[in-house]
Amino acid sequence: MKRILIILNIIIPALFFSQKKSDDGKAEKENEFLMKQRLAEEASVKPKLVVGIVVDQMRNDFIYRYWNRYSDGGFRRLVNEGYYFKNNHYNYIPTYTAPGHSSIYTGTTPRTHGIIGNEWYSKKTGLMNYCVYDSAVKSIGTGNKSGMMSPKNQLSSTIGDELKMSTNQKAKVIGVALKDRSAILPAGHAADAAYWFDEETGNFVSSSFYINDLPEWIKTFNAKQLPKKYLEGGWNTLNYPESYTNSIADDNNYENVPNKKDKPVFPYSYTKFLEKNNYGIIRATPFGNSITKDLALECIKNESLGKDNITDLFSISFSSTDIIAHSYGPRSVEIEDTYLRLDKDIEEILNYLDKEVGKNNYVVFLTADHGGSDVPNHLKDKKIPAGYLSDSKIKKEIQKYFLSYYGDSLLLANVSNEQVFLNENKLAGMKLNQDEVEENTCKFLLTLNGISEVYPSKIIKYNGFYGNDYKTMLQNGYNHSMSGNVCFILKPSWMDYADKGTTHGAAYNYDTHVPLIFYGKGIKKGYSFNYTAITQIAATVCELLQINQPNASTSEPLNNFFK
Repeated sequence: MKRILIILNIIIPALFFSQKKSDDGKAEKENEFLMKQRLAEEASVKPKLVVGIVVDQMRNDFIYRYWNRYSDGGFRRLVNEGYYFKNNHYNYIPTYTAPGHSSIYTGTTPRTHGIIGNEWYSKKTGLMNYCVYDSAVKSIGTGNKSGMMSPKNQLSSTIGDELKMSTNQKAKVIGVALKDRSAILPAGHAADAAYWFDEETGNFVSSSFYINDLPEWIKTFNAKQLPKKYLEGGWNTLNYPESYTNSIADDNNYENVPNKKDKPVFPYSYTKFLEKNNYGIIRATPFGNSITKDLALECIKNESLGKDNITDLFSISFSSTDIIAHSYGPRSVEIEDTYLRLDKDIEEILNYLDKEVGKNNYVVFLTADHGGSDVPNHLKDKKIPAGYLSDSKIKKEIQKYFLSYYGDSLLLANVSNEQVFLNENKLAGMKLNQDEVEENTCKFLLTLNGISEVYPSKIIKYNGFYGNDYKTMLQNGYNHSMSGNVCFILKPSWMDYADKGTTHGAAYNYDTHVPLIFYGKGIKKGYSFNYTAITQIAATVCELLQINQPNASTSEPLNNFFK
């Protein structure tokens, strides 16, 4: 009997563990099947590629104004087959290129992501800091300093950063643009690469922050010398000159010609620039956009973007629209011709994505980093209030005021980005109350013609503002440690700029109102007139991809436009 019990004690556990092993194996296979099924379901829902297109200085009305002249395959395809948020705005000041690109991809404002301008005054050094300059990295693809750039000043994560983290670095994230800041800030910190244009060499370059050497396909692309080939043909209107009825006369008094011609009229020749190997002038032509498009297509092909079930992110920024608008203004024939040509570039990108990635495998969103004002002198000639007030004039007036009131003009450290920086060390040395000096500076600034509102730092730092009020926009753009002692707002259509051409940066509709269109896999056809903020884009894309939102994202995702 004892022997039988011993045998049973051996056999029964063995049978049990054998059955358990069998069950575990079956469960493991079931789990493996369910995992594959879940991944397949996710792959069927998620796009293989997200392409973010940012058009520099594109006002929303450019969609409407040139609508009848666009082809069916470019802007009109995005609008007709995608979802168009027609009342999309920037929710902070200043509306510049660097903060715009950063806000789109981080989902927050300069207050948090730290890119408070294209450049800004450093309280520590007394010098101006460029938004993406990094002395710790090396140029890749050129011997000059144009590649010494990185996103180190961008304090929060981007869509691309979160995508890289959520896929254990398997997703590809790349940014391209003519401007370094427009390629780097969208790509983010964890990106595979960012490429931008080096004016000195006419090549696209990068930084050791991302890569140690340019890939062979970029070297091959640069060897084609496309800037030279584009510029050799000059710039004439795409269509008959008399067909540009959406613009003012080609020969007018409001344009500042970047190529130093006698008159800002078509056709433009670049022979003299080519003789000096000055390829940088391509930035001030629509061919700057075309060469960006050419690079983008090569990048999609050679980096195999969207070729597997792990979503990739590709950011493209078209910079020439901004440079041309600065020179010629938003009502010029040059701008109209630029957008007609950009329409064709976008059509080519969409057709290429259809072919290489598959029509139902990608999502495109298109927006702008800011808008742009009409030329003030043009407005004044039409009896519309406008004007000019330069930072240099404001600086001189404050210095005179400080000299007469406090006996020392050096109390003023800097005036930039519509902010006044005081010399806080000198204030302390003179035993002046900083709050009182700020208040007095505000009162003085309001005496200058062209200034609408002025606020001391304590109001912007510690008061709570809500809605779309200008004070809210100031606060959203104000970084406590980096920004100035006094913030001011110019009157509508007033600017710090030359008397020809235009600029941007204000809180007004012409600078904040930009298009936002989503198109592609899982996107409904339609439009909305509801107010939306630029900071909602990042949260929306992340929810579309089912990944974590950028770590400092402050806005809700857009809703009701997913299928």
